Amino acid sequence: MTIEKEKLYFGVISGAQEVMANKTYLNKINVFPVADGDTGSNLFSTMQSIVTNSEIKSTIKHTLESIADSALTGARGNSGLIFAQYFCGLSEAVGDDDLTAKDFVLASSNGFRYAYDAVDKPVEGTILTTMQVFHESLEDYMKRSNNFISALEAAYEMVVKAVERTTKQLRVLKKASVVDSGAKGFAYFIKGFILGLKGKKQIFIPVEKIPEIKYVHEENFNYRYCTETLIGDCKKIKKEELKCFGDSLIVSGNGKKMRIHIHTDEPVNFFEYLSVKGIILEQKVDDMFLQYERVHKRKYSRVIVTDSIADIPKGYLDDEQVHMIPLTLLIGRVSYFDKLTISNEHVFKLAKQKNVHPYSSQPTIKMVENAYDYLLNYYDEIIVLTVAKALSGTYQVFEKIAKKYDQVHVIDTKQNSVAQGLLLYETMMDLKSNTSTKDMLSKLDNRIKRSKILVQIKSLDPMIASGRLSTKLGGLLKFLGIKPIITLNETGEGAVYKLAFNNKQSYNEILKHIRTIHINKNITCYAISYIDDIELAQKFSGSIELLVGFKPVYITKSSSIIAVGAGSGAVGIGYITERK
Repeated sequence: MTIEKEKLYFGVISGAQEVMANKTYLNKINVFPVADGDTGSNLFSTMQSIVTNSEIKSTIKHTLESIADSALTGARGNSGLIFAQYFCGLSEAVGDDDLTAKDFVLASSNGFRYAYDAVDKPVEGTILTTMQVFHESLEDYMKRSNNFISALEAAYEMVVKAVERTTKQLRVLKKASVVDSGAKGFAYFIKGFILGLKGKKQIFIPVEKIPEIKYVHEENFNYRYCTETLIGDCKKIKKEELKCFGDSLIVSGNGKKMRIHIHTDEPVNFFEYLSVKGIILEQKVDDMFLQYERVHKRKYSRVIVTDSIADIPKGYLDDEQVHMIPLTLLIGRVSYFDKLTISNEHVFKLAKQKNVHPYSSQPTIKMVENAYDYLLNYYDEIIVLTVAKALSGTYQVFEKIAKKYDQVHVIDTKQNSVAQGLLLYETMMDLKSNTSTKDMLSKLDNRIKRSKILVQIKSLDPMIASGRLSTKLGGLLKFLGIKPIITLNETGEGAVYKLAFNNKQSYNEILKHIRTIHINKNITCYAISYIDDIELAQKFSGSIELLVGFKPVYITKSSSIIAVGAGSGAVGIGYITERK
């Protein structure tokens, strides 16, 4: 039997659709390596990319290369990258002519070997095991029969049994009484692949009952962030040079592009290293700790969402399970996720190296829609606090998608940076005290009117480069030695609070303002953010404490997007008063 490129292509598409149809089931049984409930979603992304982007090409090799490239582009998670590498192995092992059954057996061997080689520390009882069982069973049956379809079906039965054995092979699966989700995903693929080769059209609906998992192991996270990237124009990157950043490392690629998966605590350092290895085409960072907490230790029936412009310590967000959606920062040809894959110091370094000014952009519609869909699986309501809509299109994106959901409330804080973070903090405290949604939104609206931010800047250059100041006016102010204190007006637009001729004067003017406001309106809380000068932030903290009689709620490093606009050395003070 020979396999024409059309038949192979439709077999793969059929297999991909079978996996996609069972996304929810695969998510539910996902307890290894991390019980974060996303294996189905990750495989769905991988398979959807194959269905959407791959094509029948002039030869079977080019067709498989199209499938492999599409899988690599859409690959997500451990299982997704392993699947992508499996297809890379298949494509590498075939020629231009139609496949014989023997050719396919050899290609499947190459596929699972490629997949094994991509993983830093392969674990038995996972998708890798089922890939190997599929090849060995297929090879064994083909020695005894010339009927390729029958051999495939027999090999599939062995894969199903191998999937069932995973429950006993991994302790965590045994305690949860489930099979490995990645292994199960491969079994779904082979099932659909065989039906596609037979030319059978299917209605792709899930047929298995979603299990109720009573046991979930206590997660001990070696690393917090599931981090992935797609790199183009790169030299081959070896696993050995990336091991220092974390574990669960998978390096997949086809010579043109590479996709890398790793669990790490420092995505910023990981992407800083990769930034000199090639062009970073895509980035993904999932917080496995919060995913696990939401699935297994949810605190509230409602969840607060914010964007990364809100400057507030990460620990505060963790405590109340707040979901942060990052804005992106474009530096040259590469986009980075604010607060996740770029640091303030690296922003300045890259901008200088590339001689470019970084530009920010709001989250994509798809990113926000995915976040809403994901969170509404676990929460009854979503309360969103965004950066001032006068400063960014972020509010409009959140609001546009929210119209599809009755449970989502989107609020324009009319603030940014540390003032936005302070409003977020107070709303978190309302959530913690079980304040009703109606009262929470009413309190927030009132606080917004009583909030303010003042920013001391050390250089006008960032404001000139970003267009906030014209070159002519900025040049004149620089010539005169004037350094404005920046604020936001009542509608959230950028404004100049006061002009100062040096840093000492601007420092004193801010303290003077704080003293006057506290006397007249009573400052109830304040917080401080800094770009890269923590000593100046602490100096402000000490001086303001003497004026108001209490410490700041927090001092924190700012968003990299704020850093681009305010520049090195800038410090922001946000506060809320008792009276308007």
